[in-house]
Amino acid sequence: MKLKKKMFKSSLLQLMLLSCASSSAFVSFHRQLTGISAITERRQSTPSLRQTSNRESELNEKQTKPIIAIIGSGAVGCYYGARLYETHQYDIRFLMRGDHYKVSKTQGLNVTSVNGDVYMSPSDIGIYDNAEDMTTTEGVDWVIVALKSTSLEAAPSLIKPLLGKHTRVLAIMNGMMDQDLVDMLEGRYGEAVVNEISSSRTTLTCCAAVYAGMALVCSNKIAPGCVNHSYAGKLTGALSASQQDKNQDQERQAFFGLWSATSIEHVWEENLTRGRWSKMCWNLPFNGISVAMGGITVDKIVTDPGLRRLAYQVMDETISAGNADLESRGADCPRLGQVERDAMMHLSDTMGAYRPSTMLDFLARRPMEVNYLFRKALDRAKELNVAVPHLETLVTQIEAFQRIYNLY
Repeated sequence: MKLKKKMFKSSLLQLMLLSCASSSAFVSFHRQLTGISAITERRQSTPSLRQTSNRESELNEKQTKPIIAIIGSGAVGCYYGARLYETHQYDIRFLMRGDHYKVSKTQGLNVTSVNGDVYMSPSDIGIYDNAEDMTTTEGVDWVIVALKSTSLEAAPSLIKPLLGKHTRVLAIMNGMMDQDLVDMLEGRYGEAVVNEISSSRTTLTCCAAVYAGMALVCSNKIAPGCVNHSYAGKLTGALSASQQDKNQDQERQAFFGLWSATSIEHVWEENLTRGRWSKMCWNLPFNGISVAMGGITVDKIVTDPGLRRLAYQVMDETISAGNADLESRGADCPRLGQVERDAMMHLSDTMGAYRPSTMLDFLARRPMEVNYLFRKALDRAKELNVAVPHLETLVTQIEAFQRIYNLY
């Protein structure tokens, strides 16, 4: 009888070995049959030396990667952060708030894209709601600022905790805000400057360099933890200020080094003023008309004969103002012209029913980027005695909406 019981236990054990899907299930069954102690089970579940070594190796590898902090983790910040993440060369840390933070912290960040989707699990990236928690004693390597210009005054309190002498700041933002950002970081905001885009005061003390980033990208945050990229993505970099003063070589190489392993098309613009006016050849006509028309998509502008003509007129005025600005500074660079005109209209013809960021803010009754994106461009044109009647009408309409709905 004892022999039969023993044979039964042995046969049942063999069956369980074949059918158990996990080692934990086998351990539980085996303990019931043979009375294995809890101590033995704990030993079974203790990570092996090899597992511990692998985890420590992964942690050490992450700690040695350059740290990139994303400030403003919305549609633009998450998209470019995702492209940096997929290279596996960087420790990516996102600053978020609200439901976007809660969902990304627990479920990860999902970026769908025409150029390939990217999912970032919470264990692979840093999700923070406090900038001071993102940094190290020496600061991070790069800070990518993708805030709306409506939040510019809050930017220094978010950026400064991350800065070290080696830190580089890339502001992927709209409008003529570069000098103000530099002055805020240097603690001299409000002092008289030579002009609104760049000045002779370029030497930095707070960090290694500050760059302007001009992004031609169609990207929207569609839900907490979810961003959709639908078109384009070219990123133009230009130097705002650096410790090296006027020497751009080192900073140009650093910019290229950051993006070289990514799928992002990236180019360098030697003249910041030209770079900003070039981007405004799209922003002023298409963001502007979209809002002035009450919130229409880009395809409606390019397919309507009257609005298409208006877009060209605003673009031509922007080119004239930009070139006058370059002349006033004695800039030694190519002037804006037919190349920009054709490129911006082609981009708009092929992007479909895209909803520009300012239009989305208007429809959602959120603060709109009026001052840095529209008003400063108009004021600069007037200072230079450049006639921009169509642009002035658009800005008048947009500012009226801003006052009526209190979108500040």
